[in-house]
Amino acid sequence: MTKSRSHLSAKTFNRCDTSLALPAEKRVERAVALILALAAMAPVAYAQTAQSNGQSNLNSPVALNEVVVTAQKYKQRIQDVPISITEISASALAKANVTTASDLPSLVSGLVWGRQGGWFTPSLRGISTSVVAVGASSPVAIYVDGVYQAMPLGTLADLPDIKSIEVLKGPQGTLFGRNATGGAISINTLDPSFVPTGNVEVGYGEIGGGSAKESPHETASAFVSGPLVGHTLAGSLSAYYGHTNGYLTNDLNGSRNGRVDSQVLRGKLLWQPVDNVKVLASAFYTHRLDGAVDAPFPYDGETAAQFYPGSIIPTQPWHIAYNFQSPDVETDARGGSIKTTVDLGLGTLTSITAYSNTEAKVFTNGYSAWANPVSVPTDPPPFHLNCITAFACVTANPIFSYDQTSSQEFDFASNKIGRFRFVGGLYGFYNRAREHDSYNNAAFIDDTVIRDESYAAFGEATYDVTRKLSTILGVRLTREELKASGSFFGAALAPYGNKTWNSTTPRLSVVYKLTPTVNTYFTASEGFKAGVISGQYTPGVPPANPETVYAYELGIKAAEARYMLDLSTYYYDYRDLQVETLIDSGAVTVPQNAARARIFGVDFDGAIRWTDEFETRLDTTYLGHAYYSSFPDALAYVPPLTAAGKQTVTYNATGTRMLSAPVWTGTLSGTYTKTLTPGTFAATASVYFSSAYRWDYTGAIQTGNYSLINANLTFTPASSSFKYTLYGKNLANKAYVQGMTLAAVAPNAFFGQPREVGVKIDYVF
Repeated sequence: MTKSRSHLSAKTFNRCDTSLALPAEKRVERAVALILALAAMAPVAYAQTAQSNGQSNLNSPVALNEVVVTAQKYKQRIQDVPISITEISASALAKANVTTASDLPSLVSGLVWGRQGGWFTPSLRGISTSVVAVGASSPVAIYVDGVYQAMPLGTLADLPDIKSIEVLKGPQGTLFGRNATGGAISINTLDPSFVPTGNVEVGYGEIGGGSAKESPHETASAFVSGPLVGHTLAGSLSAYYGHTNGYLTNDLNGSRNGRVDSQVLRGKLLWQPVDNVKVLASAFYTHRLDGAVDAPFPYDGETAAQFYPGSIIPTQPWHIAYNFQSPDVETDARGGSIKTTVDLGLGTLTSITAYSNTEAKVFTNGYSAWANPVSVPTDPPPFHLNCITAFACVTANPIFSYDQTSSQEFDFASNKIGRFRFVGGLYGFYNRAREHDSYNNAAFIDDTVIRDESYAAFGEATYDVTRKLSTILGVRLTREELKASGSFFGAALAPYGNKTWNSTTPRLSVVYKLTPTVNTYFTASEGFKAGVISGQYTPGVPPANPETVYAYELGIKAAEARYMLDLSTYYYDYRDLQVETLIDSGAVTVPQNAARARIFGVDFDGAIRWTDEFETRLDTTYLGHAYYSSFPDALAYVPPLTAAGKQTVTYNATGTRMLSAPVWTGTLSGTYTKTLTPGTFAATASVYFSSAYRWDYTGAIQTGNYSLINANLTFTPASSSFKYTLYGKNLANKAYVQGMTLAAVAPNAFFGQPREVGVKIDYVF
């Protein structure tokens, strides 16, 4: 478990100067300190183990680990950063059994890792999106080794060779500005080392229980690193393999479905020609075939198929009904980057050049029950297919998506110059996204191409007004260009989108150090998410304009030898929300700006190391207010359900709860470690809780309250390079809805993974 520690002097508190003739900066300092301390409303108990010299006993074995992050483009202690951050180390991921991106909410409160079929739709503090299409982006920006990830498909499902993950909550409108209205997830993978090192891990688990089929889950991963040419060139190679037979049951014939095969390969070279220059080149390849991610279940049995005799409608979680190509998503991604850092004495200049190419093939029928073709009055329907409605039966040919991105970033982070330091940079991004659709055995073919370009200049400056009081002022200037075109059977169609937006997103933070280990802060910032257009050819329908978030956060952070806490409260004014709606009598979805929302909440992250052997952590978010303040034209499907589906209506969602915004989320965990003569035993148990949240604007379709129980037991023999782990995920086998797609004919639900119990063996060399 990763926590913070630092020294606390016995002279922490200065006696109040009763003189009325204070210097101006002292008066400012004390005024700000009073405002922040009162507003934070967080009295901190200074429970510390003091030595005779008055300092915290940091050499005590009960001390928590110090956490250093790069949220502001240079290394800082986490408690010094005026942003709500969750930092997760590789060991913390292992203890919590977090192996996929969908597991991250168990370590990051306020995060909901939703999905619409194979598309990830993460929500952070209530900010998410219902727009899932080629060229669309998430408001929770994802970075891997400093490179922005544009396509929210299955390429980020697995989390092997992780060094750490930093989750920045709230708008990141300056330094991590691209579309980060909800926050940013920065994933850092292992780098090469000039010291030979490596590890191999093999695992075997059993997934299933209840209405899910028992299915083996096999994994293997390896990482090796070391010098290649003296102290000048080092390299590393990591590989991962995962396989699951499938825990889904097809109710048409009882067969097994939901097979998952995943491979990840990453290589890196570190060249250090001189002491102040480092060049890190990396390349990766991922392949994932996922037969579970896009296999829907009819929510609460609601499907138009129930009106046709002989139809088969699944009634149990982890069951499906198909008589055609099994639904699956297959992705291939490859790419690379070159990161160059040069220490110029006054600061560090960094350049990151990156390219990636992602291909996705989606076999999806788009509906969750099988209607007997004989009973469906079409003229006539193909025999082996699932029918959407009584009048529209469409075979499920694959949908192909292609995404090519390139980016370049330069930034300079200065060293501290007296009371001043700054970060500045330039950013360029190009994305070409293409979707190829075919239906009824290629009787209908269309292509769309969306080009997205982004250019930005950004900077932040930190000034220490006094020894305790600091201010941060930043701004990002962004230009976004969007172009969309299409073709039909290879013949070019007129462009249907060509628009440019400019934005200026500022940030202001005030930080006051109550003590060397306790900080209070206030941050006002703005987030910006670029405009978006439909991934289907829609001439005459303009793109949705950018959405913006005006955010205000007040917090306090403390880190001692035995404990740490991070308490913050925040308020968001969320404008011009991009949502999906329908045109052409419900045949085509398009994004539009249709709402305004207000969000208020409280985050708490705390840990206590009670003894040498036992520590606990509580990470929770209370999203007390997350409502649409203006949303008169929401799209909704309302009863009655008929053979043609529900009614599609315009619904006034003003005053209703936002989607994917549970009131409470959080995890309580404990770790007990005991070293004996045979070796070291460590046990971790955690309970993750989420209150209910909506998937539709009427509130009729929800994920109910649920809890997930996870456990992990490890044994490391004395004087051994092996580690043995027994793990359990979702031990209560809770069936909960993790994703949803809505349509008039049926709300299609996607369940999270059932219980998994298994073992892992690690060898470190």
